[in-house]
Amino acid sequence: MNKEKERLMEELFGKKRDLDITKVDVIKDTDDALSRIIKINEENLKELKEIVPQKTIERIDREVAKDFDLASFKEDIKKDYDIKDETVEVLDVRDSKEIFDRVTEEVKEVIIGQDEAITELVMAFRRPYLKGKDLLKIETSIIISGHRGSGRHLLVKTLSESLKRHGLITMSGYSTIDMTRYTSPSKETLFLQDLYVALNDAKDIIVIEGNESAHPVFARMLAELTVKGSLTLGKRYVFSKNQLVDAGEGLNKGVIDKLDGNDKVLIYLTQDKPERLADIYGKAFMDAISDIIRMGHLAKSEVKAITELLLSRLYERCLDRLAIKIDIKDSLKNYIADSYDEDDGVFSISKLIDKIYEEIVDIALRHKDIRFLELERKDTITYEIDGKRYDLELEDDDIKKEREAIQKELDEIVGLSKVKEYLKSLEDHVLVSKIRKAKGLKSAEVTKHMIFTGNPGTGKTTIARLISRLLKSVGILRQGHLVEVTRADLVAKYVGQTAPLTTEVIESALGGVLFIDEAYSLYRGKDDAFGLEAIDTLVKGMEDHRDDLVVILAGYSKEMEEFLKANSGLKSRFPNIIHFDDYTADELLAISLSIARSKDYRIADEAMSALKTYYAKVQARKDVVSGNGRMARNMVEEAILNQARRILHDEKAEIDLLIKEDFVFGDEDET
Repeated sequence: MNKEKERLMEELFGKKRDLDITKVDVIKDTDDALSRIIKINEENLKELKEIVPQKTIERIDREVAKDFDLASFKEDIKKDYDIKDETVEVLDVRDSKEIFDRVTEEVKEVIIGQDEAITELVMAFRRPYLKGKDLLKIETSIIISGHRGSGRHLLVKTLSESLKRHGLITMSGYSTIDMTRYTSPSKETLFLQDLYVALNDAKDIIVIEGNESAHPVFARMLAELTVKGSLTLGKRYVFSKNQLVDAGEGLNKGVIDKLDGNDKVLIYLTQDKPERLADIYGKAFMDAISDIIRMGHLAKSEVKAITELLLSRLYERCLDRLAIKIDIKDSLKNYIADSYDEDDGVFSISKLIDKIYEEIVDIALRHKDIRFLELERKDTITYEIDGKRYDLELEDDDIKKEREAIQKELDEIVGLSKVKEYLKSLEDHVLVSKIRKAKGLKSAEVTKHMIFTGNPGTGKTTIARLISRLLKSVGILRQGHLVEVTRADLVAKYVGQTAPLTTEVIESALGGVLFIDEAYSLYRGKDDAFGLEAIDTLVKGMEDHRDDLVVILAGYSKEMEEFLKANSGLKSRFPNIIHFDDYTADELLAISLSIARSKDYRIADEAMSALKTYYAKVQARKDVVSGNGRMARNMVEEAILNQARRILHDEKAEIDLLIKEDFVFGDEDET
């Protein structure tokens, strides 16, 4: 036995070794233990690079302790490498129910209103203890579905902390693979590196999110990992300087051509129906999933319980940090509970309470020696100081200023009365929807994708930019930025490149507005395979990110009608068709005056009369140049250049005045 032990130590922990801690399989007896460890690690056991992790000792001990006495062997390792004794008692299957029942109760104390989901998830973690494990494979795979704010991440985090307390996993928390990061095959190395790190991390749980955006290449890899428990790579890699590097065909030590599951738990998070993941990962993937957990919407009683819990934390925070005791009246408690939004989940309550705390902090800064505050809700949330009652300003100042700025810009835009009416109705609908949800009433969702039709220069891009900011200010979009593209940005030159290119553009616009100018150019007939591929990818992206993306298509009216016929799903996704009328002569004159005023210039009366006559003749042609706001800008800017030359030769000329002679009227010149 001593000789066997010495030989095993020499192989495992001698000077030359490179231990891959994830390649220790289930071992039944001493001979099998020795031969299997040597076989698996014969190419890797070269050089000791780091202290042997405690998890390795636990796993070896757990599987071979019955047939091979590792007690003294483990003590030698601890002495040699100064490893602290944090060994967790091995769980006996016969005792597992009692322990997992305790875990269930602990999680339920933190997560309110998801008892069924908690029970099912704990059962999913217990199942491998009853079925048995293969330490090289994935331990189990789980899908957790639920709307935004349903507490999916908090549930996994809380469960992991409880499992760690009871010695069921090595480390609390989880690693994350976000599939929205890997939008094209060119990111394969990044994806594999992140997956390799997660599979070899000390955390036992890997959370995979953004599944609706999973690229088919990486979806196939995850499906194989889930089904087979490991992933065979198409290339050979080495892990060097904290990243995966292509090993090529040469001889390299530590070559990685396979990713083992390493006893990890894979948890797929989705806001969609779990069954929809079958469209992404395939039927075999769904068959391999051990458990599907559904997070439900909260009942009113549960919402009130969560509100009470969060308000008790608010009370403690105010007392501990501000030395202020707060008294929250039932009127305010009910208002906060009623603000619960199923789409935002608990976030809709917590962000309101956080805002109340920020206001209390502001009160503490502005008033000295405040030790007590009474908060209640009537028409507004109020508090009382020295017998006077004040309103709590809960609307974000930045958001309020942004709305005012948007309205001011909108008011300054000349014309476009119908467009302005639509924007006002859109804002009103969003605000009314929030009020209805706060009162527990149903609210009809309106598709926000739009088509802008009209001639160039009628303000389509300007309005699109204002819409992105408006939807951000009312809470519809996360970022509110505008990504403006044309066909050249979406359609590639070579086969297989268009879909990834279009997908990358869509990803860059998430949280904002994707504005496609001259969108009709995407469709050049049935033989335009690349354009049709871009349209198909766009439609899929709109569906995958329907809650996080607004798409606006712009172009001439007639051409856009033909474009909508290119894909059967296009027309139904763009119910809002907004036509931008050509500017009238009076509107073009008003635009010219506005542009001149913004540059600190005036326009002489005689010049204004000539401009109006000129614009009327241009508009009467009713061609694609009509209504071109750029024409007004070009007229003013050219006049400024001509005025500069004129005043250099006329010292008496007014430096800020543009006269008729400064303007160039072209063929329609009436002078």
